[in-house]
Amino acid sequence: MRKAVLAILLCAAPLLAAPAQASQGLLERQALREAARLGGRAASSGGVVPLPLARSLPDTEAFVAQAASSRVQPRIAGSSGAQRVLVGVRSHDQLRGVARTLRRLGAAPEAFAPIGVLAATVPSGAALAHTLGDDPRVAYVERDTQLPIAVDPFDVPDPEHAGLKFTWYFDDVHAAEALAAAGGGSKRTVAVMDTGIDRTHPEFAGRIARVYDTHLGGKEVNDVVGHGTFVSGLIAAIDGNGIGGKGVAGNTKILAIRASRDGSFTERDLLRGIAFALRQGADVLNLSLAGDGVPRSVERALGAAFYNDVLPVAASGNLGNHKNDAGVFNPVQYPAAVLGGRNGAPGIGLSVAATRPDGTHAGFSTHNSRVSLSGPGASATDCRFGVLSTLPSTLNTEWDDPQSCNRVFAPGGVRFAYGEGTSFSAPIVSGIAALVWQVEPRLASEQVAEVLIRSARQTRGKGWNEFTGAGIVDGKAATDLARVYDVTAPRARARAQRLGNTVSVQMTRTKDRTEEGRELAARVTYGLLVSRNGGHNFSIVASRRKQPIRRMVALRGAAANVVAATACDGNGNCAVRRLGRYQP
Repeated sequence: MRKAVLAILLCAAPLLAAPAQASQGLLERQALREAARLGGRAASSGGVVPLPLARSLPDTEAFVAQAASSRVQPRIAGSSGAQRVLVGVRSHDQLRGVARTLRRLGAAPEAFAPIGVLAATVPSGAALAHTLGDDPRVAYVERDTQLPIAVDPFDVPDPEHAGLKFTWYFDDVHAAEALAAAGGGSKRTVAVMDTGIDRTHPEFAGRIARVYDTHLGGKEVNDVVGHGTFVSGLIAAIDGNGIGGKGVAGNTKILAIRASRDGSFTERDLLRGIAFALRQGADVLNLSLAGDGVPRSVERALGAAFYNDVLPVAASGNLGNHKNDAGVFNPVQYPAAVLGGRNGAPGIGLSVAATRPDGTHAGFSTHNSRVSLSGPGASATDCRFGVLSTLPSTLNTEWDDPQSCNRVFAPGGVRFAYGEGTSFSAPIVSGIAALVWQVEPRLASEQVAEVLIRSARQTRGKGWNEFTGAGIVDGKAATDLARVYDVTAPRARARAQRLGNTVSVQMTRTKDRTEEGRELAARVTYGLLVSRNGGHNFSIVASRRKQPIRRMVALRGAAANVVAATACDGNGNCAVRRLGRYQP
């Protein structure tokens, strides 16, 4: 089926190569996350670590459109009618106050507390702009727009698969070897935020942990589009039951989030879906979505995923040989572009491109400097082939459109199909990520991503490139690397002394350490953090210093100040040592 992508959101490095240097901002986030854990922030926030609002996503300025100078988008300010809006506050303690202001305007705000965002429908956009336009508590006000589900340019099946096995993708990523290393599956949960799932499909028996509908908040997630069921099958369809397909993650549970019932959803649906995934303890968040921009509130939600040790995996997009509505050829697609690091460096997530059975890059696959790696997602010939997965029992899915080249087949009345698109490459990577985490549970989310990048099988030249990234995800190489990956932080050595209304901090040199039989990341760097509110939130005083830090820290504010020293190795293993609590 050939369709243009609709609007904003859709659908070989050697085994022991040196670890890639973290992209700018990632190391600081790793240190802040560790400090938040020590401070018990998750326990005080319903099990979810709040996003530090002082920093946005790292290293994304070249890809994310800069906000207008006004806090309120002009289309909101110029409207006297009702407007659906998302309001981002500057600090978490201002959320209640801004909510009261919205209620005085006649709105009933919905709070997304961990990311400091309020969603509301206000009677007048102009009145909102007048009230909040100069409010120092407000970072931005953006429209909560209606977004169509992104459709892959090709969703295509055919039982005569050019001489290849139906499940060629499974062998291509060495999923069997990864499953053997992980004991047949993973205790990690993969959240699939999509169009729902057919829970009656026999390929998902015992494989669905929880379900959630973002629109009504209930458990009705029946998939009438087909996209979410197809994506979920690539992760967790049962092998060996004599029916058909098989998911690369084996016995791994799916958290099925229906963010669209009819092919469209709002930004608020995305925020609700991500918030639900975090509350339910999801480990991997599959986003088979792609479009021309990303709202700031969704950026915040993805940042919160990082702070809660969740790995977002997104499709790079399907406009590699097309133009978007603005006439831009091969436009950068989101949210993948804010997740993948630049030129193969680690980011807070993964951007996944699509490859063919021979390992070559799929022409439709969006390519840019943020592509992390790739996965099977295209046929060797034309739109009649691709990767095999599950379809719902309903007969009105995208695959059933008579205008498409799709052909659905149903052995024993159970429906399967082939499909093409980066939407289907991403879940293959998500499934392998879950297996890697099973092999080494101590990995942080971005370290799982780095393991996948470093162990990928390159099929286009050497090193990283913008078409296949680091190469095709390789389950065997990834689980092998996970077993020797350095997960031990160096010790942070420092002392502090109060001198009047300042604190003198002196760090001492430390060496990296690891376990026997594992690599040594080395490259220790030093940092210094300070909290002005008793240890609830920290800000960075210094980071990435190659030499131990000596610094005078001024005490400020009314609450207790907490000073902490950090020591991080090249794999982002950070030790945080609190040096004292001081009342200004």
